[in-house]
Amino acid sequence: MKALNTFIMEDWLETYRFNSPFNLGESGGSPRSVKELLLGSGLSEKKSSEIFLDTLLNDSPNRGREDLRKLVADMHPGAQIDNVLITTGTSEALFLLFRYLSPKKIALPLPAFQLLYEIPSALGAQIIPLPIRFLEHGTPFVDISEWKKIIKENDPDCLLINNPHNPSGLVFEKTFLLEIKKLAKDVSCKIIGDEHYRFLSTDSEILGETLFDTSENVFITGSFIKCFGVPGLRIGWCVGTKKVLDSMQNEKNYTTHTVNPITEWISYEVLKNRDSHLFKEVKEEWIKNKLILKDFLANSQTVYGAVPVGGLVTALGFKNVNNQDEVDKLLKKLIDGGVFILPLSSMEFGQYAFQNEHEYNGLRLSFINKGYGFRLGLGCTSEKFSRALHEIERILLRNE
Repeated sequence: MKALNTFIMEDWLETYRFNSPFNLGESGGSPRSVKELLLGSGLSEKKSSEIFLDTLLNDSPNRGREDLRKLVADMHPGAQIDNVLITTGTSEALFLLFRYLSPKKIALPLPAFQLLYEIPSALGAQIIPLPIRFLEHGTPFVDISEWKKIIKENDPDCLLINNPHNPSGLVFEKTFLLEIKKLAKDVSCKIIGDEHYRFLSTDSEILGETLFDTSENVFITGSFIKCFGVPGLRIGWCVGTKKVLDSMQNEKNYTTHTVNPITEWISYEVLKNRDSHLFKEVKEEWIKNKLILKDFLANSQTVYGAVPVGGLVTALGFKNVNNQDEVDKLLKKLIDGGVFILPLSSMEFGQYAFQNEHEYNGLRLSFINKGYGFRLGLGCTSEKFSRALHEIERILLRNE
């Protein structure tokens, strides 16, 4: 495995996440404390304190505690406990899974979170882009017939679908997923469903669709930490066949070995009751922030784009801006004004030919495809999110 390239977005996040009054660069929800997690899940403060103070800091079971694995299995129809490996975040699950699969050619929607293509590339895989384009007014879209053609012509041995998609906010619906999954199986292609935002995939249901089935060529990675605003909890999972998970755990034994028992306990308490106040609060805040963003975009003189259908991020563009120098000036203006947003260049927009097209099948395309904009995170309290959007407009309209 060759050396990994610099994780571009993380350098931006680390520079500004702790010192910006309005941090809209993150991909997670409104930050929550341990107290908010546990009391929102139905525990009393007294009971939470007792369990925490009595928790033994020995190793957890290598595969994760059984009651937690059972809860994760229950979210994936047909899965059993042996089909679940608990990991230190989704990133570890993906890293171990890529190491096991060692794909020669991997097809995935682009643009994408850097880890999803960087690790396969470092393992020697050819990256096959499945284009996500942004229309003239910033709405993302996919041509499924184009994707099918690309998969048939390139014959990848691995297909990855990030759903809901980061950074477009697209949600791939069940019929779409079934078509793509059938094609992947027809060409004997392994399938990875990266479902980190599954808890925020739909306004009405607790969980969105999953690619999981009980066949040997389907693997799912996921977590709740971004949706619930607790990335510091570092909990994730991989769902797949026992044989593959055994191999992944063996490699995990050389690094993180097991997940912290306190982390596993908190995660169990969160997931055991999906009708809890916490689940309702997370969903309500997300829906409210989407409505706030919708109103902002309808009236903004400076910014355009679309509200995410799922997940906590969307890609927005600057109005009347058509070169990178102008974009860089506006990004600096926002950051200097106390609003941190993530430049699309940090997600390597504009690296592929399809991202530099002016139109596709007669449809005019946006400069967002080239990277002339920013990724916006919805992970604030609704009151603060509204104020942050107001600041974006005020700063960009200010003459200097």
